[in-house]
Amino acid sequence: MSVERAFNLFVYFDEGVARQYGARHHRLAGSTEAKLKHLLANVETDHTNAKRFDFERTFTPDEWVAAQRFSEVTHYFEEAFCHYRAPRNVIYCVTPVVDGVPTVDQQVSPSPFRGDAVTQIEGRGSVPDYLVKYVRDNVFYLAELLNDDYFKAIKLLFNAGHHVSSAKLLMSCIDTLAFVEHGDGRGNFTDWLDTYVDLKPIGISAVEVWEFRNSILHMTNLSSRQVLAGKVSSIAPYIGRTPLMPRLDPRMPKPFNLYLLMLAVADGAAKWAQTYVDTEKMMKFIERYDTTISDGRMAKWSTD
Repeated sequence: MSVERAFNLFVYFDEGVARQYGARHHRLAGSTEAKLKHLLANVETDHTNAKRFDFERTFTPDEWVAAQRFSEVTHYFEEAFCHYRAPRNVIYCVTPVVDGVPTVDQQVSPSPFRGDAVTQIEGRGSVPDYLVKYVRDNVFYLAELLNDDYFKAIKLLFNAGHHVSSAKLLMSCIDTLAFVEHGDGRGNFTDWLDTYVDLKPIGISAVEVWEFRNSILHMTNLSSRQVLAGKVSSIAPYIGRTPLMPRLDPRMPKPFNLYLLMLAVADGAAKWAQTYVDTEKMMKFIERYDTTISDGRMAKWSTD
């Protein structure tokens, strides 16, 4: 039976950031399962003796999970594999080491971290993994995901005449897209709108939409604090074929066409989705979108 190098790899997180990884190899014979069992049995001793290499970029724990979710991570360890002349189909085990302590929640395969391995709750069932459904032939159909998670429900409410509820969900959708793009930072909502959505034909500004969002989501009215203070104009949705409707009374909110805003945001979301051909940006999307919920990702509890 042939003997080959198998590797214990360690991602070292110090104070919440990984800048280095370590590699320790073993010459092993036997089945893949036996080799992995041997590697796991030696994690405690190997992580302090492994030869260290620098990552080309840093990772937080969430960024590292996103990297595993996005694709297999073998390429991050290429320097170590070249140094030790690893075989082409290398067998390895990756263990995060947090402030000097190895942490193994579960053993995963070298392939992308997907499906029940991500969402399984022992004895209770699992939550559907959106990457399983929307990644096909190594292509991520982000626009399709956004349509299923948000725009289907927005259009369903609108067509059923629940226009206020549709507007609320539209604002929530922008909140999520802005969070995924910019993180939980001040101004992310207006920044996303200014970058991807053309509001000029509708006659409103991103700041006005933001204040509309604050009032309609929090209180279901049209008077946010900034509107009451006279710092931002109040806007009110209307339904109709007229693209622009003049304000009939300066004391009344400025009208805007809700249907046109819905179309503009959908068009902006499609443009935004096209920017995720970038690998680093795609990993940030996964890191942040993994924290959101949707109708399509409700838990499927086991009844056994």
